[in-house]
Amino acid sequence: MSAHARARAAAALAALAAAATVAAAPRAAAAEPPSDRRLVVVGLGLALPTYALGTVLHEGSHVVAAELVGGDTLTFRPWPGRDPLTGAFQLGLTRVRGLRTDRARFWFFMAPKVTDVVLLGGWLALHESSAYPSGAYGQLVLTVLATGLWVDFAKDTLAFSRHNDLVKSMSILGLRTEWQRLPARLVMGAASAGLGYLVWRGHRRLFALNDEPGAPPRVLPLGTWAF
Repeated sequence: MSAHARARAAAALAALAAAATVAAAPRAAAAEPPSDRRLVVVGLGLALPTYALGTVLHEGSHVVAAELVGGDTLTFRPWPGRDPLTGAFQLGLTRVRGLRTDRARFWFFMAPKVTDVVLLGGWLALHESSAYPSGAYGQLVLTVLATGLWVDFAKDTLAFSRHNDLVKSMSILGLRTEWQRLPARLVMGAASAGLGYLVWRGHRRLFALNDEPGAPPRVLPLGTWAF
């Protein structure tokens, strides 16, 4: 091969190498996980649609429970407002009729808690499986949703209003005073702590994508739902 031919071949190889480097650079950048700040900002942006979805799930659970025990739904309002009968401000409202037994009323009031536990169980099964997203944004969406489910489950543990679902449920069970309700609240608190730990693991896994080796885990500062 002549010197001129070798020079042309070398130039061609150099051009190919440069093109490969340029082409590979965007892919390498795209493969890098988003920063923690970006994850927090996007997570906050997900708060409102997640709240809306959570309210529909919460109030919809009341509706499904009522229909299953023979009740009829009169009002389904998955947005904030005052109850026209009691005047209490509520972030959602479901009013039914036809709940003729204490058992039916109990399951009507507790239905959202059952939904929270079932969906968190599904999230946990996915989290522990190979099908859990490896990408940061997929994990972020699931983590925000799981956080919202946990907030909906745990928030009534320290609620004392007579309009609260948990308070009504405990009253149906004959727990009329706060001293009588204390054991039930402790059970709810323990369950909330256990579920909270599982959700924290999801936060830790999400932010571990950007952690330096040996760095302490971080969590997403979101309490996205309150019903």
